[in-house]
Amino acid sequence: MNLKSLIWLTWRQHRWAIAGVGTVALIAIWNLWSIEALKFAESSMPLGGFYALIVQTAFGALVGAFWGAPLIARELEERTYFVAWGQDVTPVQWLRGKLIVLGGLAVLLAALIGNGDGYFGSVRTWNSFEANSLVQIGYAALGLAIGVLIGLLSRNVVTAIAVTTVLFVVVRIILAVWVRSFYWPPARVIARWEDTPVVPERGLELGHGYAGSDLQPVPARDDCMTPVNETSCMRRTNAAIGTYVDYQPIERLVWFQIAEFLVCALITAGLLAVLFRLMRNGGGWKPSRAHRRLGPPVPEPTPDLPAPETTVTPEPDADQDLDADPDADPDPDADPDAETGEASDPAPERVSEPAPGDQATSGTATVKTEG
Repeated sequence: MNLKSLIWLTWRQHRWAIAGVGTVALIAIWNLWSIEALKFAESSMPLGGFYALIVQTAFGALVGAFWGAPLIARELEERTYFVAWGQDVTPVQWLRGKLIVLGGLAVLLAALIGNGDGYFGSVRTWNSFEANSLVQIGYAALGLAIGVLIGLLSRNVVTAIAVTTVLFVVVRIILAVWVRSFYWPPARVIARWEDTPVVPERGLELGHGYAGSDLQPVPARDDCMTPVNETSCMRRTNAAIGTYVDYQPIERLVWFQIAEFLVCALITAGLLAVLFRLMRNGGGWKPSRAHRRLGPPVPEPTPDLPAPETTVTPEPDADQDLDADPDADPDPDADPDAETGEASDPAPERVSEPAPGDQATSGTATVKTEG
């Protein structure tokens, strides 16, 4: 299957999802670019920039939920993969081609969305961390990988969309809140009691506390932790020599954006490795025997086999033996010698009885002889 046919097939199958997400992304891009083109003296955020910033924050979730999740889940749910993967392409080749088309389009839109933060004439700060093409590309690729893998495991479109959205939000919060600020050890500014620590302009403040004589953080004393004045107590007891503030300087912003892109790229690579391994081994998509049926299960007909003949030997009855005919022929198969244990005499020859007519003639002849 060539690239042109693959692009046409992808568009044919996912045209509504591509058109919907693409339209939202293009509107956000237009708002961001138009706002960036206008330079005002004071920085402010118009309403269009606010909605564009929301799209910028949620673009990876949109790609994962509406492009990634249904990619395999719909094929498995509707059981059309028999046709899709039964042609001249393998499941791995089919998936690779789809990811190239959808992933390339997602990367292109993400790179355009990253150019702008929604403010008039703004200067880049830590608050506009995600207004960067690399960061948006990393989150778009991560959302797509999460969606495709969840769709393969769930085999249901609605379930895959819901789980993908929740999982992407969780990963994004973890990276933004607990990981982003510590890609590099923070800088520290220390000031004595008579001074106030001042963070450089546009620096990201991370935390503050008391500095000891060795210029290292020290905890507050238990007897000073009162709502009256903790700082005065620490100064009076000489428990610290001043205060400190940890921060990240604005000069590290670009390097932190590159670091977050690399983190997203590593997670995406791991998810795709698991995805292709499952597709190659058939562990995630190979159906069971019941799943292969296209309709309701039909019981298999069983052939009518003749019932086996059983011979029932009745037990001999004592009364029946008494009423038995003494003149009845004995069983020809029975061996009288085996029953008595003695040799029996030869059986006498049977004399046939004369017929009735012959009996009368014989009687007449007898009478005449006697006379």
